[in-house]
Amino acid sequence: MRVGLATCAALPSGDPDDAHLLDAFERAGMSYAWIPWNSTDPRTLGDTVDALVLRSTWDYTDNYPEFMRWLDAIDIPIHNPRDIVKWNSDKRYLLELAAAGVPVVPTEVLESVDQVWDAPDGFAEFVVKPTRGAGSKGAKRFAVAEIDAARAHAIELIGSGSPAMVQPYLPSVDDGSETALVHFDGVFSHSVTKGPMLSKDGVRQMVDDLYVVESIDHRQASEAQRAVARQAIAAIPTTNTHSAPLYARVDVIDDPTGAPIVLELELVEPSLFFSFDPEAADRFVEAISARA
Repeated sequence: MRVGLATCAALPSGDPDDAHLLDAFERAGMSYAWIPWNSTDPRTLGDTVDALVLRSTWDYTDNYPEFMRWLDAIDIPIHNPRDIVKWNSDKRYLLELAAAGVPVVPTEVLESVDQVWDAPDGFAEFVVKPTRGAGSKGAKRFAVAEIDAARAHAIELIGSGSPAMVQPYLPSVDDGSETALVHFDGVFSHSVTKGPMLSKDGVRQMVDDLYVVESIDHRQASEAQRAVARQAIAAIPTTNTHSAPLYARVDVIDDPTGAPIVLELELVEPSLFFSFDPEAADRFVEAISARA
């Protein structure tokens, strides 16, 4: 099986964390090739690879219509599939998860600059960010007293072509509660802890202007966290023959009572943090091979 790994022009050899994935391909005797989506003719992919796995296409949100047209033109299997990409690339999916009974961070979507809204009740801070974004680009943290600046930011986001969303900033994030749970074929693989990415002063270090630098360490997810992650994955609308996407990362944080709730469900280009589990990349390659 020849596997294409989709990336972006700024990272022609992928994200550094995927070095472990390449080693796993070699151990499995499988060939791979990096495919920068910005400069590759999608109609010719079948000549060189048998399947495409989306990995570090970090700039797709800046060129979303073009990226979706690129996926449309591909005639080999894509993981995760285009229908999942379309659904997951707009964070309004959080409203669907909530409607399905999945505990998520309370979310209000702002579709119009004329929409009346206020800071979430009962919280000292809140976040305004685009519904379509990756790597925390466009996300800003505000104190309740900064509501005018927050509204201006929401208007800017909507004016740029993306609806905006408002969420409370839960204090547990600063206490280190955020946990990313990685799954392959719906099966839990490993987990890490993620430090806070939105500082109070708004200063953030970016990598190639693609995503915010993350502070990552190993963490063993609790059974409560794993149960919420399973709930979220079970609620993903799938139209292909598989009951779960090839890969999924569920980011959870603690609510004010200490219970885990979903902050993000990442199904397009998530970092999978292979360096924090020696066998994780091999499990991922096995899952890819099983889809051949």
